[in-house]
Amino acid sequence: MVDVLDNESGVINRGVRMSSGITGLDKMISGGFIPGRNILITGPSGSGKTTIAGHFLVDGPKGTDECSLYVSLEEQKNKIFSDLGTIGIDLISAEKSGTLHFVGGPIANITNYMRKLDANAEHIILEIEDIIRKKKIKRVVIDSINLLTMIPKMLEEKREMLAKLCNMLSSLGCTSLLLSETRDEDRRISEFGIEEYIVDGVVVLYHLKQGTRFVPGIAIRKLRGSSHDHDIRPYDITAHGLIVYPEEVMFMGDGR
Repeated sequence: MVDVLDNESGVINRGVRMSSGITGLDKMISGGFIPGRNILITGPSGSGKTTIAGHFLVDGPKGTDECSLYVSLEEQKNKIFSDLGTIGIDLISAEKSGTLHFVGGPIANITNYMRKLDANAEHIILEIEDIIRKKKIKRVVIDSINLLTMIPKMLEEKREMLAKLCNMLSSLGCTSLLLSETRDEDRRISEFGIEEYIVDGVVVLYHLKQGTRFVPGIAIRKLRGSSHDHDIRPYDITAHGLIVYPEEVMFMGDGR
């Protein structure tokens, strides 16, 4: 069991977990994520990062009174809601019920965050913090951190900005998924090679070559304070969302 400190009450809850909203993934992470942790979800384009985020925000809180926040720095709200709706993840109903809040769109259009071309990562973090406090948010998705980490010019500034974001989210008791896109041909698990050292956990989505085709695989590369699966497991994106098969094992081929 894991001792987890509740950030608001100061009480240690033994073995508390927050469901990812995906049964097979929960089995890989000992029942769910530890509350208040920041998890990097990384993988190539089209691997299912946004799908995992949708499950986390909509299916994960079922049976609870948790409120969720989706921060998009790339895609328009209507496109995200429509795409996830086609595979059974109903963000529209969650938003109407008041349990899901959405902010953002393409980063150049986020008028509350930006003043013309004066992009400032700290302003974005403060805006996110304000929403979390006002709406009593417990689950956060940031899609994606690639654009956010591109704003500071120096690598150390990127590290400081990301650490500030993660510290803010944890201090407010939020369990957060930070989405990060990688290249198919790149073996790195993050854009700048620093993200995985700052977060509490890393979930990697792969395109694994098996024979003449590529198949999707998922692995837990890091999960502080928790036991977790160490194998690469297959998954599918179906008409009912993303399904992980935690009893099946995959092996790395010669490409992603």
